[in-house]
Amino acid sequence: MRLRALKRDLIQSNGDLEARIIIRIATGMDEIAQIINAEKELPEEAVEKAMQLSKERLAGTPMAYIMGEKEFYGLPFKVSRDVLIPRPDTESLVDVAVRLASSFAKPRILDLCTGSGAVGTAIACTLSLPVALSDISPAALAIASENYERNTGKKPDARLGSLFEPWKGAVFDIIATNPPYLTDAWYGETDKDVKQEPSLALIGGGDDGLDIIRQIIHQASGYLAKDGALAIECDFRQIESCGRIFRNEGFSSIAVEKDAAGKERVIYGRRLS
Repeated sequence: MRLRALKRDLIQSNGDLEARIIIRIATGMDEIAQIINAEKELPEEAVEKAMQLSKERLAGTPMAYIMGEKEFYGLPFKVSRDVLIPRPDTESLVDVAVRLASSFAKPRILDLCTGSGAVGTAIACTLSLPVALSDISPAALAIASENYERNTGKKPDARLGSLFEPWKGAVFDIIATNPPYLTDAWYGETDKDVKQEPSLALIGGGDDGLDIIRQIIHQASGYLAKDGALAIECDFRQIESCGRIFRNEGFSSIAVEKDAAGKERVIYGRRLS
């Protein structure tokens, strides 16, 4: 099958952009090479691979999983079905952590529920400082560690366990986290692409989706230095509730950061003493 014919078929089913990406993955040809070699007869295995990738995409597999990579905060991150795909909305969490870091001479920072490691790695690269990582999923933590080392050139302090379980006795100046926070109902309303991602990283528990966030806020003071800060990503519909939880747990200087779409996305506060 000629490349031109394959591209035509893929464009009809997947659209132009995704067709070009699929062909690049299946053949190794970038966009310029695809133009130059439009009349080239392709090996059967390359055609079969392209058609299989097309079927996976049409079945709802996110393009990031097909590509095996997603950009976040200007950095490349390996992704697989074991981790949530980094989203632009979450870049506001990195922005908050970087701003908070200016309050400390050499901040000790933790990326809790790290997933792909995107948040912690982006903070580490921006500040040229080490950031600790942890996650409950062994597969996710392995990917996070790989992404951190790939982008920083250094191995992270990456620990496996539920929330603060791996950090007994540790103290941080900043804890940044993008934990699971969807309600069951919200998760049910997501599209088929999102349902291909690990539900463990999405559903927060409880009628309001805040069970895990409650645990984090309740436990965080035991792992924060004086004036240390906790920053949490959540849904804009949960900001008010999260604010109450922060206040009830004794946090001060509570503030909210909007994402690029103008929605309230990150809430943060400081440990009083």
